[in-house]
Amino acid sequence: MIKGKDAVTIEEVMSHPEQIKFAFQPIFVVETNSIYGYEALMRPEPYSPMEVIADFAKKQRLNEIEEITTYYGAYHFLKNNLQGKLFLNSFPAAFVGEEMMKKVHELCGDKFKNKLVIEILEYTNYSAFAHQQKIIQFKESRASEEYAIDDFGTGKNIDTQCIEFYKPDIVKIDHKIISNIDTDVRNQKALIDILEMSLRYGVTMLAEGVETEAEFNYLKNYPVKLMQGFYLGKPQVYE
Repeated sequence: MIKGKDAVTIEEVMSHPEQIKFAFQPIFVVETNSIYGYEALMRPEPYSPMEVIADFAKKQRLNEIEEITTYYGAYHFLKNNLQGKLFLNSFPAAFVGEEMMKKVHELCGDKFKNKLVIEILEYTNYSAFAHQQKIIQFKESRASEEYAIDDFGTGKNIDTQCIEFYKPDIVKIDHKIISNIDTDVRNQKALIDILEMSLRYGVTMLAEGVETEAEFNYLKNYPVKLMQGFYLGKPQVYE
């Protein structure tokens, strides 16, 4: 039974990370209709991820969420024998501490070679130091990680600067642009601008938040190689 918010605090929930559930949402290759990978999504019930992030951000403790997401996202992905790449959410100014990274290496070994995508979120300004720490850590793990930029097109962290800083492999077009893309002229123009940018930087485009057949069919006419959203597959918690 899930306790109500009046019975458990955010602090108590996060102090038992082994009890936090993770949902995995599939990401599809449009051309082949095959699974490219899964995004790991923390489910810190009875709180929403945003409530937990807001609370820990105020306390300057986002590194702790980063560690929980990295270790337990990988743990549940492996436990349930999910295929394809694992997309792990990562804060721009946070990184996993050495002690936890050792546990991650012990858990994963070389199982994520060419299968890991670090998905940079927009909640804080990016940090050169945090980014360098991640590079060092994942070189040590031999994971051959890729980078994805989340929520592109929102203007947070200044999108093109984010591209130039991280040099990502994948850019996820924000769901606000994808919503009603088949009828919304402003969103259609924004999509074209983003796709023109993707050609300049040579990145793979992923449309997130695809929720209707009409949106899916419209996007198929454009060079959007990957898609994610409720129309294709909802996040699922694997026991």
